[in-house]
Amino acid sequence: MKRILILFSLSYLMFSCGEKQTEVTEEQKDNTTQAEEVIEQKDPAEEASDMKELHELDEQRVKNDLTIDLNVAKELHTRALAFSKHYPKSEQLETALVYAAKGAEDIGNYNEAVEIYHQLANDLPESNKTAVHMYNKGKVLEEKMGKIDAAKAAYKELIKRFPRNPLSKSMKSYLSKGIIDMTPEEKINYYKELNQE
Repeated sequence: MKRILILFSLSYLMFSCGEKQTEVTEEQKDNTTQAEEVIEQKDPAEEASDMKELHELDEQRVKNDLTIDLNVAKELHTRALAFSKHYPKSEQLETALVYAAKGAEDIGNYNEAVEIYHQLANDLPESNKTAVHMYNKGKVLEEKMGKIDAAKAAYKELIKRFPRNPLSKSMKSYLSKGIIDMTPEEKINYYKELNQE
């Protein structure tokens, strides 16, 4: 409440003085910036607690019989997105968005999962998990949506950006051998034969 009053007071001062003054002084800019920073600050303990709850939901989404608990997946998706909006500058933002993508995928929101993985790969390019996000984008496109051409493009982009990454090397082989174009049955037979050699 204090934060809102501070911001309101600053706004009032700026507007009431604004009729006589055409420029905002540096002091007023600094005061406004400080007020905005106060509003943006979040309670670290609350943030840690929220992230812990997301971790727990992620652990609960896969049942003992290895099926997905759709109610938990939906809650994980919703709460992870809320976390990302509430803590946009959090060091845990990437983890929260991964949870949101997992939840979206689990409940069948494949387009949203692809968008989140795309966002992760492009908005956090310095992350050591960028290659994984690019791979996951391709995997959802291929396996969940059946968009083979889009999946090929995603895998090729992964290979181009991270040529030395093990995922890139694996996807390069996957594409060059035409495995991506095989039916599920053909893939099973291919891997069976490969394992027998």
